[in-house]
Amino acid sequence: MAKKKSPAKSKVKKAGPKSKAKKGAKSKIKGYLTAYLGLGSNVGDREEYIEQAVFLLEKNPNIEVAKRSSNYETEPEGGVEQPPFINAAIEIRTKLSPQKLLDVCQEIETALGREREMEWGPRTIDIDILLYGDQVVSEDRLQIPHPLLHERAFVLKPLREIAPHALHPILEKEISSLYDDRKAEAGDKYDDELPGFREIKGGGYDDYERW
Repeated sequence: MAKKKSPAKSKVKKAGPKSKAKKGAKSKIKGYLTAYLGLGSNVGDREEYIEQAVFLLEKNPNIEVAKRSSNYETEPEGGVEQPPFINAAIEIRTKLSPQKLLDVCQEIETALGREREMEWGPRTIDIDILLYGDQVVSEDRLQIPHPLLHERAFVLKPLREIAPHALHPILEKEISSLYDDRKAEAGDKYDDELPGFREIKGGGYDDYERW
């Protein structure tokens, strides 16, 4: 069998200095909790959709974006032929409850043209709540921590960039440890030097729409 060629290098912008938290900066929100969100886009100007989502989150008076990761390009999975994704993660400070935060995220998805006509299909933007403090939420429309967080390298890597020591409240492992575990499990399906940090060599369902 012919050896699969690595994909061409992709020009994926890194997060600029404005995306990083300012040391010593005071939060504009009192009595906040820290949460982590995962962002993904594979339609149109993917990086612009990521930026617009971050901008709209920051415009909410009850949300402060404290940190954001670089952008990472990943190959789509889930059995639907579609363009590669841009994925990123952000740290926010908020007074909103997990349920209210979910409402805001879904409103932004709608504002940015998110359609849900095809399962596992292309999307302008996904905004998923990954962690919310040390809280555990189990409801029909919301589960925190995200139930597939520990299985998704394309989410763990950008999250590890901004919060390597954040603790998964159920598994009681740090994000950096979960990332290393996932990388080890992936074996030869995983190549940290490729754009998007891995090459897809078959199998698996890694897709935000399942989340």
